[in-house]
Amino acid sequence: MVVTPIYTEHFVLTKMTAGDGDKYFRLSNNANVMKYVTGYSLTREESDDMLRSFLEEYGMDTYLGRYLIEDRFSGELVGAAKLDKVGSAIEIGYRVMEEYWGKGVATEIAKGLIRFSKNVLKAPDVIAFVNVNNLASIRVLEKAGMMNTELIEDLDEVKYRFNYSPKSTPLMKKVLYIILGLIALVLIAAFIMPKDYAVEREIVVNKPKAEVFEYLKSLKKQNDWSAWGRKDPKMVKTFSGTDGTVGFVSMWDGNDEVGKGEQEITKIDEGNRIDTQLRFLKPFESTSDAYMITEGIDSTSTRVRWGFTGKMPIPMNVMLPFLNMDESVGKDFQEGLTNLKGILEKQ
Repeated sequence: MVVTPIYTEHFVLTKMTAGDGDKYFRLSNNANVMKYVTGYSLTREESDDMLRSFLEEYGMDTYLGRYLIEDRFSGELVGAAKLDKVGSAIEIGYRVMEEYWGKGVATEIAKGLIRFSKNVLKAPDVIAFVNVNNLASIRVLEKAGMMNTELIEDLDEVKYRFNYSPKSTPLMKKVLYIILGLIALVLIAAFIMPKDYAVEREIVVNKPKAEVFEYLKSLKKQNDWSAWGRKDPKMVKTFSGTDGTVGFVSMWDGNDEVGKGEQEITKIDEGNRIDTQLRFLKPFESTSDAYMITEGIDSTSTRVRWGFTGKMPIPMNVMLPFLNMDESVGKDFQEGLTNLKGILEKQ
């Protein structure tokens, strides 16, 4: 297996060899760099022994092991890194020369190691261990998308275990906040805005009240004068029960303009009022109460009032101002009543 270097935007990570003793000693001879490793700077002999143990742990035919971190363009030594296997997870680690601290180097390296572990090594999990007092490294791991998942108390060290947990990008967070804000506004508006709607239109028919009422009781005849009946001449109508009595149901199934639903006579105040329930099934389900009222003006003329009422559930009620039920449905009611007047006055 050919082990190639690992690249980040500014740095290159190359597997350590026995010939890297001088470079590794530059790193391990700094007490600050080694603070959370050994707690003190190493002598050259100690540094060489540590490097030798690293090289014996993994061979050169695997990506697991220790790496030197160098500037891609200048070749300057930047630090050291590691990829170890812990169960099924890949453990990442890094040490950075003191002169590179606070410049985002460690964060770039950590992100690069995570990306390489997931994309190339196909690690199901990427982990890291950090001393509880190493606040700088804790911040680096958090910036790299890792999450503190466990406190481990060893004999010689208390440390945290971090697991890679990718977070939403700032843009995604902003989009999410905007969406949540809009949902909140809609819900607030839904609770404030009215849920009830009502539409009514009327017309005077030059026919006696009894004759007009008898005609209106028939839901079958309604198809002859209602505006919706004329919007789809091929609409399929089926019926159940005795027309003109409570419990009679008129069902329709038409084009996209009229949809599908049923109308049931629920109450009759003989000579005065007919109440029905409209149950729409398509294009969406809803229920409304409709009524027709006849009022005798004189022996030869009758005022007919046709209307319906309903309740729009939350949060759909926010659409009521935009639907403008009174105008859109009211126009169809008026058209239907005009048709009704024409039919009755010709009889």
